[in-house]
Amino acid sequence: MKRITHTLLGAAAATPFALALPPLGAASCLWFGMVGGGWPDWFDLRSDARATLRLRHRGVSHSLVLACVWSVLLWIVFGVVSRSGVINPPAAASVAWTSGFFVGICSHLLGDACTHAGIQPWLPFSRRRFWLLPKLLRTRSDGLGDRLGRFLALIVLTGGVVVYVLGRL
Repeated sequence: MKRITHTLLGAAAATPFALALPPLGAASCLWFGMVGGGWPDWFDLRSDARATLRLRHRGVSHSLVLACVWSVLLWIVFGVVSRSGVINPPAAASVAWTSGFFVGICSHLLGDACTHAGIQPWLPFSRRRFWLLPKLLRTRSDGLGDRLGRFLALIVLTGGVVVYVLGRL
């Protein structure tokens, strides 16, 4: 899928966690979902880690194992920042932001699992491939599935904004 689709899907996946937060916290939650949605591709295609660690696209960066590791590291960062007194996010916001980031990564993995190439979600422990859809329904990364994913993400985000605004009235 294209980068914009992954980031929109990440924000859409984080929407339920954002609904319980005040406006700035909710916007931050959506942002962490967007970051999570783009994280696997950024890590193995655009970061310095690609050359240093010899990463392949849709390799270990596209695994549930690394999604958990990155999310735990983010949770630890929130704890350190909170204890330092520089920024003191409420515990509920830290949980929502970390959850938004995690489900953003998961949305990326699920999106890529709808393509012909699929993913290997258990790397580095297993190289077994996983596809979300049967072979007949799998799509190219830039094909119909990408457009459908983008459309569904926009529907979820629009619905989330409506629910959020109505809940604040």
